[in-house]
Amino acid sequence: MGEKTMVCCLVLILLESSALGSFARVVAEGEGATREDLASVMFLLAARYTPKCLWVVVSEEGLQQRPWSHTHLTLDPSTGEASATIDYINKNTERVMLFACITFLMTRPPEPSLYPVLTDASNTQLTRYFIARFPNEIAAEDFLLDERLVYEENVVALVEHGGANTTVEVLTRQLFHPSGSAQIHPVTRWVKGKGFTNDRDVFPQQMSNFYGTKLRGVTLDFRPFTDYEKVKDSRVVIPKPSLDVFILEVIADKLNFTYELVMPEDGLWGYMREDGHWVGVVGDVEFRRANFSLVLSLTLERLLSVDFTRVYYNDPLSFVTAKSRPDPLWLKLIKPFSSGVWILALLSIVGSVFLYYIIFRIQTVLGTSGMAPSRAFIHVFGSFLGQSLFTIPWLSAGRVFLGFWVLYGLLLTTYYKTSLTAALAVPFVPPTLDTLQQLIRSNLDYGMIDAKGSEYQLFSTSTVPLYKKMFQEMSFLSSEESMAMVQKGKYAYIYFKSNLNIIVGTQYTNANGETDLHVAAEEFFPGGYAWSFPKGAPYRKTFDGVMAHCLQAGLIDKWLKDLYSIYLKELQDKKTPQEKKKEKVEAAAKQSDGTVVLSLNHLQGAFLTLLLGSGSGVLLLVLEFFLGRVLGMLSSAARSASSDAYKSSFSQRVMAGTEPQGPPDCKVTSGFDDKGNYMIRAVLKSS
Repeated sequence: MGEKTMVCCLVLILLESSALGSFARVVAEGEGATREDLASVMFLLAARYTPKCLWVVVSEEGLQQRPWSHTHLTLDPSTGEASATIDYINKNTERVMLFACITFLMTRPPEPSLYPVLTDASNTQLTRYFIARFPNEIAAEDFLLDERLVYEENVVALVEHGGANTTVEVLTRQLFHPSGSAQIHPVTRWVKGKGFTNDRDVFPQQMSNFYGTKLRGVTLDFRPFTDYEKVKDSRVVIPKPSLDVFILEVIADKLNFTYELVMPEDGLWGYMREDGHWVGVVGDVEFRRANFSLVLSLTLERLLSVDFTRVYYNDPLSFVTAKSRPDPLWLKLIKPFSSGVWILALLSIVGSVFLYYIIFRIQTVLGTSGMAPSRAFIHVFGSFLGQSLFTIPWLSAGRVFLGFWVLYGLLLTTYYKTSLTAALAVPFVPPTLDTLQQLIRSNLDYGMIDAKGSEYQLFSTSTVPLYKKMFQEMSFLSSEESMAMVQKGKYAYIYFKSNLNIIVGTQYTNANGETDLHVAAEEFFPGGYAWSFPKGAPYRKTFDGVMAHCLQAGLIDKWLKDLYSIYLKELQDKKTPQEKKKEKVEAAAKQSDGTVVLSLNHLQGAFLTLLLGSGSGVLLLVLEFFLGRVLGMLSSAARSASSDAYKSSFSQRVMAGTEPQGPPDCKVTSGFDDKGNYMIRAVLKSS
């Protein structure tokens, strides 16, 4: 049916003029038992218990105009008009009525085709009541226990009994019963000529007592809201102290039910698939695999598939990073100057050594002694560091240059010393990251938890350029893996701020309250937490009512403070005595009166320089030693080769008769000594 036809059906709303009191007297006086009498009983029930609801009379034509004295809509159950009109009401409640509820008055059993629209779970804006007439108790029981009405709380069946005194039995059901299954029982009876036999409520609060029924909740680990211990090879978990568990204990005690908590099979919070259905925690609730969920972000997309309680905690997204850390203290030796200053200082030393050497070369030309390049370097570098000079050039140009050079060295070294002292006493710490813009401009990687929830839905479907860009570069890791990477200083973990605060405060903070991690100041995607229920679940309202009392009593804030202490104690209990002692010593060492005492940690650069110089000296010594040995061996081999060559030459000269001759009075002899050296001796001839 089109919308125009629907509106035409709604024009059938009638305003009868007869008063309720006079009509009730007519019924009590007891006219003949007719269909009008049965309709009158239905009217009395509706008038007593649902006077502010819109009545939808699903009846054959003969009863559509009387005896109704109320704003109502009449439908013929034998046509498609009834189904289409009810469907229109469900989808356009705010357009067609100003009532808080709707009462279906059915003078005969509803057609099977009407059930889907009568129990439409997507329409949760109003409360539904059903008053239906049946020819016998068997048909009435089948109606009351029909699975399609399992989430309808307010259902009544009327059964007419003939005889001398015509009576109408009013049957209702108790959805939750100590026996474990729904039970049907009579609530009152209408007797012709006498009226109702008692004033019992035919629409009692069904969800105020579950009589020990076991309900199933689904959730994931999310401190401080949920915390549990896993059971091997099972989805069932053992709850541990956490905010939602505290709330659940109060609700379970108030409504008299037991519960079990399970993890979703896929381990996800839930995002929407392409077919419009959900996975994870949301999917388990949507497909009624669980009766409810614990903490879950309330979003418009999720509201289309599940119902929610009120929001009991507001929690935006943020991110955590390692605090900006000062550079290693040994780098303080070079930090006082920029790289440009260091390069210019080095070039100035090299240039000055060259100029100093040239000055002494000029003095050499003019008749004085010169200077080797190595000595020129020692003189220039020594004067740069403030050392006295034993040799000063006598040329005026040299003395002017040397004077300005000493002044330059004094200024530069003074700047260096004062800057180094300040850097050692008060280390500079770069600013921490506090906004998403700063994060994407940094060199940090970033990501979210792999249990994809509302935060994943936000980034994956967002049209905001910043969010789209970030989503393309995100990593998805577990919470433990993410925090381990954050600690290393190269990662930002994006998640809900309350969870980040509890992790940092209880696991990464020392006894002095100091931490190396930082939760960003910027908050985005402001959202709230609520519990979700299958569409149309009648017990959502009673759960929500108890939760409201917890909020009004201030229990939420109290429990959150208690949990912080519980988690701290739990962490301390896990530490060994040695770890506790070490933590106390470190905490005591960090306490001071503000005076900065330079320790080995501050002066590590100086000692590293000494170690580097000593190591270089030892290395050169070793190189010189081995180089000397090698050169000595090469020299000895060369001498041996030269001696052998000379011996050979001498032998050739002897054989040729060219052996050296001495003076006439001397006898010349030649030969090799014991060491292989060639010797020539001249001895006076004996007379």
